[in-house]
Amino acid sequence: MDSRKDALAELARASSTGIVTAETAAAAWHSSDRRAASRRLAALSRQGWLRRVRKGTYEISPLEARSAGGAPYEDPWVLAMKVFGPCYIGGWSAAEHWGLTEQLFRETFVVTGANVRAVHSTVAGLEFRLARVPPERAVGDAVVWRRTARVPCSSPERTLVDAGNIPAWVGGARHLGDIIARYAETRTPDLDVFARCLSSHRRGAAAKRLGFLADRLGKGEQDASTANTLASIRDIALRHLSAGIVRLDPAVRTRGRMNTAWGLWINAEVARRET
Repeated sequence: MDSRKDALAELARASSTGIVTAETAAAAWHSSDRRAASRRLAALSRQGWLRRVRKGTYEISPLEARSAGGAPYEDPWVLAMKVFGPCYIGGWSAAEHWGLTEQLFRETFVVTGANVRAVHSTVAGLEFRLARVPPERAVGDAVVWRRTARVPCSSPERTLVDAGNIPAWVGGARHLGDIIARYAETRTPDLDVFARCLSSHRRGAAAKRLGFLADRLGKGEQDASTANTLASIRDIALRHLSAGIVRLDPAVRTRGRMNTAWGLWINAEVARRET
């Protein structure tokens, strides 16, 4: 590269998301020297042309963001892919995306296979809630377009199963009940996908929690379509039950009352659907 302008132009062409690393830069600059690329990125950052979002990762700064501190990165989903990969957007963020909840969460929920230690992370002014899993499990089963970037995400069905395994991913068992109810009301649930997800991604407790909640929510449900979907979720869950007894909400320390049919300690109240 003969000039800083040319170097930045090459970076911009190499990254549709505006996020660059030493690997991105070396490829864009037709170099095999990642260390040299890293040093040049750091120099461009010091000059205000790039903004460091974490060690070794930079954002190409728009002209209007070159004031002190800059503006937050505009799309946390795209940033998460670059910073926490391999990963996918899941939990409450996926539930929000698919219209399964109206509750708003400040943090973007990321299921990551990266070697992260913190549960909460702030990068480029954006807040993330991280759930670490083995890298082979950090693969979404749906893809969402965020402008020009393809971002892996959990499907509505995978979101349910993930939350059945760990209710905290959607804010707890009570909120999981609301999400199941909303899913049943959408009129476009894919129960075949739900069954495959439950078979592939359950960790013993998901079927118990999802089945119990669907059964509970279906009692007294007057809408035939919603009632049928809830009954189908219950029946699919029954086929995947495992031995042992778990708490409906692991985050609640009390055990509550025993439900032997589902192998659950009912330690969180989930209201029946209004009739």
